Amino acid sequence: MRHWLFHPLIFYPLAILMAGLLIAASVQPQKWPRAPEAVAAQTADGALVYAGPGFDSPAPAPQQEMTVTRDFWGRAETLRIAIKPEQGEPAADEQGVRIMMTAEDAARVENRPVAVEVTYNASPVNAATGLAVSLQGAGPAVWVSQDIPPEPNTVRFALPAQAGVNAIGLRALSSDNDQNYGVEITRIRVIPR
Repeated sequence: MRHWLFHPLIFYPLAILMAGLLIAASVQPQKWPRAPEAVAAQTADGALVYAGPGFDSPAPAPQQEMTVTRDFWGRAETLRIAIKPEQGEPAADEQGVRIMMTAEDAARVENRPVAVEVTYNASPVNAATGLAVSLQGAGPAVWVSQDIPPEPNTVRFALPAQAGVNAIGLRALSSDNDQNYGVEITRIRVIPR
């Protein structure tokens, strides 16, 4: 006795459909890079918090490698940045990897000094030795850098006021120049002072 599911007019189209779905899932389109665009921060205790969805569509930098880690459904989890070999300290005209801010979020920090807290996980291999942060806007970027220990930690940066704010710039730093050195950023808090 033959089952109706194994009839050639049903089985073969169903097998082709299943194979097509399997191929489409294996390509993982949900993890493809997105075009840079502004993301809204979460607000907690008067601070702007960028975590998870806040890392969905950052703008890349030519001096760095950038990867947004995502879950199976394509939701952003963390931001990994790594400095390429033979890069010096960040220059005032360099933008770094940028977390683009919405107009509402930018208005909260416009022309105000801010404290930026960056929570990170050190890379298990080729960990960056430092991190630089800046507010990006109408004027040249003022980069503030700190050494970061090779363990999960939070570092705090005091940034000067900036006019026309539109992004937060991030730059990994390394004392070695032979290969890429990086850090995984899990959360950024921007606290207007």
